[in-house]
Amino acid sequence: MRTVKVSLVRRNGYGPDEVHSSVIELLAPLGGMTAFVKPNDRVVLKPNIIMGRAPEHAVTTHPDLVAAVARLALDCGAKVAVGDSPGIGTLRRAGDKAGIGDVVRRLGLEWVDFTPREVSFENGTFRKVELARELLEADCVINLPKLKNHCMMLLTAAVKNMFGAVLGLQKFQWHLRAGRDKDFFGRALYEICKAVGPALTVVDAVVSMDGDGPTAGKPNPTGFLAAGVDPSAVDAVLMDIVGWSRRDLWTLRAAAEAGDLGWESAETVGAAPTDLRPERWTAPASQSAALPLPPIFMRIPYFQGWLRNQTTARPHCDSEACTRCGECAAICPAQVMTVVDSGVAIDHDRCILCYCCHENCRQKAISLRKGFLGRLFSSSGS
Repeated sequence: MRTVKVSLVRRNGYGPDEVHSSVIELLAPLGGMTAFVKPNDRVVLKPNIIMGRAPEHAVTTHPDLVAAVARLALDCGAKVAVGDSPGIGTLRRAGDKAGIGDVVRRLGLEWVDFTPREVSFENGTFRKVELARELLEADCVINLPKLKNHCMMLLTAAVKNMFGAVLGLQKFQWHLRAGRDKDFFGRALYEICKAVGPALTVVDAVVSMDGDGPTAGKPNPTGFLAAGVDPSAVDAVLMDIVGWSRRDLWTLRAAAEAGDLGWESAETVGAAPTDLRPERWTAPASQSAALPLPPIFMRIPYFQGWLRNQTTARPHCDSEACTRCGECAAICPAQVMTVVDSGVAIDHDRCILCYCCHENCRQKAISLRKGFLGRLFSSSGS
């Protein structure tokens, strides 16, 4: 089995020069930037620009990391562009609010708007998928995720960040096709990441997000950067650091199903994962509660349905925070949300629990609430 490396470097706090120096140190064990970028290469940086939020909210990749990686690629003689596909709003507007627009202008980079190109998978979850042509045809894609919780997939980092290769509103259609099947969606995410094939992943974990990520959680000063060639190996090491079992991450289960097991024996270089474990790492409300019940109860159909209602986290609208903008209703894959005078009404019987509304609400007006037993037995994470 091949050995893959994941490099880890402590980085407490941002700052353009400080992050630049740390990225040089981070990439040294992997051969430096010249191992990935050649003169005249067309390089596309893919940060996490899920929405337009200021860097201090820890929703998007910090602009100092984008700048550091871009500078190193430019030093190699590459042509560097920055691209993503936000679910709501335009790339430039979201990028400006995230502070990345300033980096693009200051360093003379390009914004790249994604356009669709059909990709065929012989043995994939879907036979044909439309992904971003600009990522597929780049000489080098550098993946720049933010370490965050994810209410559906548990954690979003290296593999999940490549979901940005799916254009705009098509993301919500993928959620509809997956429904409540997290295993199915995990396989789709893994296959998308493999299709894009980023040459390098550099993770912003200087300030991460735990709790109800990827947009409504809390900033957590985890104080490190991570990098690797294999996105699954990077995610596996991140799971170790936050104190969760690797097999709980849906995309790693998908990799194992596909026979891709290099992440199981990933070697870390630099800082030790155990030394980087945060003082707290709170699980998302959507994580299933561990109930101390005899197994026989789990085989009773009626009890299973009742238990699901009592433990499942469902979206709810805060009428005071809601501005009635209607964006959540417009993007809802299952079309179960309706704008009313008091905010947004949700048909929970038809809700597929994709949490797109929660993830994309700019006002944080959509929260996740568990039933009584879910609140009673919910684990707070490590």
